[in-house]
Amino acid sequence: MMKQILAGAVAFGFAASAGAVSFVTLPGAPDPGIGANETMVVDFDSPNAAGYSWTGGISTAIGSTGAAARPALDFGTYGYVSSALNPNSATLWTPALKSISFYWGSIDDYNMLEVLDTGGNVLLTLYGNTAGVGSPPIIGDQGNQANNRRLFLTADSGETIGGLRFTSTGVAFEFDSIGAAAVPEPATWAMLIAGFGMVGMAARRRRVLATVTA
Repeated sequence: MMKQILAGAVAFGFAASAGAVSFVTLPGAPDPGIGANETMVVDFDSPNAAGYSWTGGISTAIGSTGAAARPALDFGTYGYVSSALNPNSATLWTPALKSISFYWGSIDDYNMLEVLDTGGNVLLTLYGNTAGVGSPPIIGDQGNQANNRRLFLTADSGETIGGLRFTSTGVAFEFDSIGAAAVPEPATWAMLIAGFGMVGMAARRRRVLATVTA
């Protein structure tokens, strides 16, 4: 699956770096799905995964409403924020993450996403008309692949993602199917380092044995 995603990113996606957080987008309609290293944490059809919670003006819908339009080829419940709601933004608070992705439906230029660190500081701000996010003209076209995309966000070295803030100053910012990959626990890092050490020792032992037998 990840090979397919990476191949798609090269073929028709877009990647950019923003210093603290990098992003890659892939065309939707339908949603290409979460990354192979991610697990589904919010899908609006079932309870959020442990450690994930919302604050602010989050709302949900199935199909189109007066405040939001169904994301392209999404047949389940989806989330949205809207200028018709008070407040017109909502924040998804998360555990410390290495990466997170979501399906951004019918992208509009008045959609704004802020990627937060674990202290609530803004690491990255994206708009619907940010290069690589949507495809001009950004008019919320539900049938246009370029305006329905999965956005992959990855924390750069030394950073962790702690939340996403969704804001709409227009009709709606629609999103669904949020997947994430947590920052490895210290014990996991220790196991990885130990594993690399054992591989290195084995390689050195093979070189010594080869020298002796020669």
